[in-house]
Amino acid sequence: MKIILGTESFSPNISGVAVATEILANNLIKAGHEPYVLCPSQTGATYDDKNFSYKVIRLKSITNPFRKGFRITSASKEEIRRQIEEIKPDLIHLQDVATIGIMLRDIGREKQIPVIITNHFSLEFAISYVKIKFLQPFSRFLLTRYLVGFHDHCDLVLTPTETIAKQIRSWGVKTPVVAISNGIFYERFAKKFPDNKIAEFKIKYHLPDNPIVLYTGRIDQDKSIDVIVRAIPQVVKDTNAHFVLAGTGDLISEMEKLAENLGVRKDITFLGRLDHDSDDFVALYKSAKVFAIASTIETQSLVTLEAMSAGLPIVAVRYNALPELVKDKVNGFLFKVGDSVKLADGLTEIIKNRKEASMMGKHSMQIASQHEITKTFHELLDIYHELIKAKQKRGSASV
Repeated sequence: MKIILGTESFSPNISGVAVATEILANNLIKAGHEPYVLCPSQTGATYDDKNFSYKVIRLKSITNPFRKGFRITSASKEEIRRQIEEIKPDLIHLQDVATIGIMLRDIGREKQIPVIITNHFSLEFAISYVKIKFLQPFSRFLLTRYLVGFHDHCDLVLTPTETIAKQIRSWGVKTPVVAISNGIFYERFAKKFPDNKIAEFKIKYHLPDNPIVLYTGRIDQDKSIDVIVRAIPQVVKDTNAHFVLAGTGDLISEMEKLAENLGVRKDITFLGRLDHDSDDFVALYKSAKVFAIASTIETQSLVTLEAMSAGLPIVAVRYNALPELVKDKVNGFLFKVGDSVKLADGLTEIIKNRKEASMMGKHSMQIASQHEITKTFHELLDIYHELIKAKQKRGSASV
């Protein structure tokens, strides 16, 4: 099969969409299929990116004014049409609802090519950037209407969790909605990692030999990083924990200032970006004792799945899809939105109670193993085949 994967966020961007798209493309190529990733150019002009084992076409783009380091596809519809006509795809799989998605969807429908979209999108992500509070309900209404219209012009909507599937159905979307996990390379994070390698990792990145509370991902407004930082004073008062935030984003300087004002700057390391495919990335999880996430925008959270695969207990916000992964008092603790005190309570209990932490870590691995990429990928391939056959039957019937 020839599959076009359309996305506005792709490597080197740090995002769940970028990682999920790259994992999907790698699995398609390994299974003998031909994935073509269409994404924004890093330079502005259209070019073929030769740094991957599959075809990556970087399309003409402009700077994204809302997200530093990200770009928006500005290629014309005719250029997209030429790409589709040259590739002759069996199916188009969209990863978002932005400009490239609109054009791929419309041209795919014109040419009777099956079009599906994986909804990685959370309304809270967009609403978090609407600064004027009284405009937020109106913005939510308009955005929901747009999403309903977009999804209803696709052949199928996929979501990584049943929580988000129910949410999309509740909007009034008529297109079938199916929940399939994005999947994870479970064994990569679950396998035993030598203690000496963990020690070397800590030395390399100047991390203390203290219990590490870890967060990985973007450090941006929509990720509620301040909730984690505000929990630090309470945690370090009762434990010798050290916090590590790994990732890049627009709020790093602001979070450093917040930590300084709270008197805990020495208790936190902003590690920056690590290569997702490197051994250091696995060592990062293996060096930690517990993972914390306060983000309210998660439609699944691959970083949480990675942490769980590595055997970490999780302290997560009770919102959106995270409770599907984190079972309160089973593989971690859940806390209410914005509640730094309860976040701190959960982190402290895990750090101080080794036996409980060990049991929670084992439960995390059991839950994460159900998201092994091999299983979820074969489910997706079955859907591809069914949609292609159905489209071919309809095409034959109309002749």
